[in-house]
Amino acid sequence: MGGNSQSTLVSQLRSQFKVHADTHSYTFLHESGRDLVEEVLTYRQLDRDAREIAAWLASRPEAHRPVLLLFEPGADFWRAFAGCLYAGVVAIPAPLPHDQRSMGRVAGILRDADSSLALTTAKLRDLLAAGIEELGLARPISCVAIDDSPLAEAESWTMPHLAPDTVAFLQYTSGSTGDPKGVAVTHDNVLNNLAMIAETLSVNTDSTLIGWIPHFHDMGLISVVLGFFTGANVVAMSPLAFLKRPVRLLKAISDYRGTHTASPNFAYNLMARRVAPEQLTDIDLSSLEVALNGAEPVRRTTMERINDLLAPAGFAPSAMRPAYGMAEVTLMATVSRGVQRYLDADADALEQNRYRPAINRAVGLVSSGEPGPGTDVRIVSPENLQPLPDDHVGDIWLRSPSVASGYHNRPVETAEQFRANTSDGDGPFLRTGDLGMMHDGELYVTGRRKDLLIVNGRNLYPQDIEELVKELHPALADSLGVAISVDANDVESLVLIHAVKHRLLGDVSYPQLAATVKTAVARHFEVAAPGVVFVNHGGIHLTTSGKVQRASMRAAFLKGELDDVLHEELLR
Repeated sequence: MGGNSQSTLVSQLRSQFKVHADTHSYTFLHESGRDLVEEVLTYRQLDRDAREIAAWLASRPEAHRPVLLLFEPGADFWRAFAGCLYAGVVAIPAPLPHDQRSMGRVAGILRDADSSLALTTAKLRDLLAAGIEELGLARPISCVAIDDSPLAEAESWTMPHLAPDTVAFLQYTSGSTGDPKGVAVTHDNVLNNLAMIAETLSVNTDSTLIGWIPHFHDMGLISVVLGFFTGANVVAMSPLAFLKRPVRLLKAISDYRGTHTASPNFAYNLMARRVAPEQLTDIDLSSLEVALNGAEPVRRTTMERINDLLAPAGFAPSAMRPAYGMAEVTLMATVSRGVQRYLDADADALEQNRYRPAINRAVGLVSSGEPGPGTDVRIVSPENLQPLPDDHVGDIWLRSPSVASGYHNRPVETAEQFRANTSDGDGPFLRTGDLGMMHDGELYVTGRRKDLLIVNGRNLYPQDIEELVKELHPALADSLGVAISVDANDVESLVLIHAVKHRLLGDVSYPQLAATVKTAVARHFEVAAPGVVFVNHGGIHLTTSGKVQRASMRAAFLKGELDDVLHEELLR
């Protein structure tokens, strides 16, 4: 479904809200002690609230610029987001600031987007207004609560003119705090990606989507809009509710007969570690058709653990669907069609950017599936920009109607990332920044180019090192770590910075744990023993969606500014 069709994103949403006005809904599960209590917003109510907000936005000169949405997880965000869509106003889903670092991120977004209006709730308005005022921005920002009273009459709303290239929202990527980039996603991009996802994952009006991912994350945002687009039911909870008790997601799938859910790999890993088999006694997962796994490297061990844990509760192995995508392509580019495929790649060959079946050391690779309809995936040599054949590792480039129009107000970065051409002039393609290969028509992602560690002339992927270390001791298993390379005495060497849960150390001392890590990494990857730094959980820098910020951690290490250090044994 593209921009040439008569349907627009707004007309499609309105049509679904009208047909399913009182039979379908967005349900948010609020925490109340150990229980979750539902707040139900019918599609009739959501449509009315969106029209009220849209009619009001049409009268506000500040809405000619992108509008910041600062909300707690729940129905109010979706009222505001749908209102922006209905008004043809560019929305910015953003994380609520909770400290100085995250307030700095909001400041960076406001400067980059040149915004002058923020929507929020009465509960948060005064606090946010005071915080924003202290930022000393060049342009004043109005903070308006959408729940004080109806902002306008719903009946006064009129459908805006929406061209295919009208920007629907800015998805700010998890970059450095002061320099976030807004991916400008058009109405046509959203329509195309939603249609592709609905087709490949069989999402329709009989589906029920269950989720917990933040609304300011591309996977969390598009998952819910997908429900509206297809006329499905949507059930959601806050990230905190899920992270505190991961079994809650499984219980919601069971209670609401969920058909589709999505999470990054770390969340499935969390469930595999934190959900006990006895917690599944009354849980029935037989309704679940799709458990999307994307947004970060997908791990075979995690998928196998989930299958083993959840099979007795009716979880079908075919439900687990590894996928690949990013905000720059709206959300999804490739997805497994229900048969998981793995490769045991020879480590020596992979370090030379080739795939062959393992002879000695093996690296496990998971297929991210086939390209979606209309999606062209190319593997390109970074040296000469020539397309590479199957089983060769190179840069992943994408071409699709879902590829966003570029970065907001950043023509140079847009040209570099979104307008790439191969050596034979084919293009434009999106440079994803990821490395991977095609094999039997499916994409295998091997890592990010900027994260690649080059040690002794060999290409090592930090995720592989970090995964190994987690298996070495319970105090490391549930914690995050980051492998970086540094120049020590004119030699590129490894340093591993890892969070430790002190209460799980048992009789093992920090020096003993460090020795275990050094020996295991040196033997498995055939490198000199790495430097090791153990930190508390707060010492690992994370993005708003919970991914490790490797560049930020490396910079902090080099400056001697790591936080919460418990023990360190550095390179000599």
